[in-house]
Amino acid sequence: MKKTILAIFVLACTAGHAQVLIDGRHACLDTLGNTMLATIPERLFGGDATLPVNAEQGWTVNAIDDVTFADAGSQNSGSEPSFTFRNISAESKWVVRTTSPDGETRNDTLQFTFLPLIQLVGDFGYNYVQGTFVFSHPDSATTESFAARIKWRGGTTNAKSKHKRNYKINFDEDHRFFGLRNDDKWMLDAGQPDVFRMRNRIAMDLWHDMASKPYYAEQEPKALNSVRGALVEVFLGNEWRGVYNFSEMMDRKQLKLKKTDDKTGEIHGCLYKAVSYNKTNLLLPLEGYDNSKDTFLGFEMKYPDLDDSDTVDWRPLADVVNTVIGFNKKEFTEHINEYFDVSVMRDMSLFYSVVNASDNIGKNTYWAVYDKAAGKCLTPAPWDLDATFGQRWGHVIAEEYYSPECTTDIDVMPFIYLYKYNCYDFNGQLNSRYKAMRQQGQVFDTDSLISRVTKYYKAMKNSGAAKREETKWSGDSDVWGDVIDFDAEYEYICDWITKHMALLDSTTFPLYFTKEFFDAIDAQSIESLTQTQDGPSAIYNLSGQRIGQEPPCPERQLRQPHLRPGIYIMNGKKIVIR
Repeated sequence: MKKTILAIFVLACTAGHAQVLIDGRHACLDTLGNTMLATIPERLFGGDATLPVNAEQGWTVNAIDDVTFADAGSQNSGSEPSFTFRNISAESKWVVRTTSPDGETRNDTLQFTFLPLIQLVGDFGYNYVQGTFVFSHPDSATTESFAARIKWRGGTTNAKSKHKRNYKINFDEDHRFFGLRNDDKWMLDAGQPDVFRMRNRIAMDLWHDMASKPYYAEQEPKALNSVRGALVEVFLGNEWRGVYNFSEMMDRKQLKLKKTDDKTGEIHGCLYKAVSYNKTNLLLPLEGYDNSKDTFLGFEMKYPDLDDSDTVDWRPLADVVNTVIGFNKKEFTEHINEYFDVSVMRDMSLFYSVVNASDNIGKNTYWAVYDKAAGKCLTPAPWDLDATFGQRWGHVIAEEYYSPECTTDIDVMPFIYLYKYNCYDFNGQLNSRYKAMRQQGQVFDTDSLISRVTKYYKAMKNSGAAKREETKWSGDSDVWGDVIDFDAEYEYICDWITKHMALLDSTTFPLYFTKEFFDAIDAQSIESLTQTQDGPSAIYNLSGQRIGQEPPCPERQLRQPHLRPGIYIMNGKKIVIR
């Protein structure tokens, strides 16, 4: 890894603020609270540690907790000044007295974490600007800095009113972190609407461990339809900004899609992201696309990128959808696996049911084509999994929509007809695979699910990051004024998992797209019900529940005061809300 150790131009951003190294790693200073945070190995927590303490950029470290010692820069003997930090814990604090090059003395409170620290240096916004990425890992005795182009990222989380921003980071060259992929593109996920901050990471870890490989895995055995990441703490300049999920990107490289031909410009692999509910349920013909634009209805083109190419290609997506929605039962049963990646869709149906990914039905999903020259089969990959494990996705969402009693099938066109026609014994596969994954020690085992949550909870608590996050962001409008309390939220998630998995054990898959449901629709029994009992304007969701009443779990949920996009029944006919 090519690197610069604490480049002078990086540290110039903190001119006027104390520059201190603890055991070779830069101590980040939060000037809002006059608090330094340094990362050290977790094994040092719970005991005493004698660590070298040095100053940089002409600063002098005078004393720690009134214990005076010389600055490393004035030593000629080769020995480094050090300090014995006793009883190290997340709550431990020491006062560090420093003197600046111009003689100004200041006192700052030092605390330790065992999480990696990332400091972003620059003035960032909606567009990429040049900045610097400073990285300290507790198990490395150096701090590294890298030039990078950085910007805010996200959809609804990127509105002007938002505060804890997500960041997209483009380095000038490839770098590897945490043993993950070697690449120049990374992201920092703030977990902005999530009061536990790590639901997205936990859910994606689960998907990574359970998902089938994409249909083209024989050609590309290293392809991943998930992204990996790590828990970090982030500073923006001289301000601590919170706990983040430092993550790989879902992109062409992660999915190992075929590259566009550099010589001819011929497009091979394509990657589409569903970002809204405008036809991303794949329920209606996709028409009117423009290959000179990177958006089409509720989709964004993620590969190829118009920044790197003169054109994109929406045709594979449109052709697949427009062909399949015209299939009769025989055609669908015989040919669906040529157009959609059925094995991955089976696992995604189970996954969304287990984590109750109610904001990922239609939107927040990637659809990938490996090589359109070899076929246009679409494989899905989940994204933006904050609204899982009982977390709501908006301020006005009623509690029953994310309660443990709420269940989720996927009301996206190919899924609906896989349930309906039971192609390849799709429903039988759902139930047998669920039962296998529910065995002790397997990914759906209740204890196994809870242990995933516990892993991140303990890391946040024991490092002190949870307390810092609660102090910084509790009550913020990003979380609709909610209190951030990691202890309470941990207990809530564990209870939610226990109750939700018990509920799933008591039923079969699919959960409401059952044979009886489809038989009722085919027999138009809903029409009789709507006309004789409730009048011609009554609207029902696909579970047969009347919209406007308060059933225990209205699966086709309301985005108040409007219907959520999806399929409904009115006057015995299907209607589609876009």
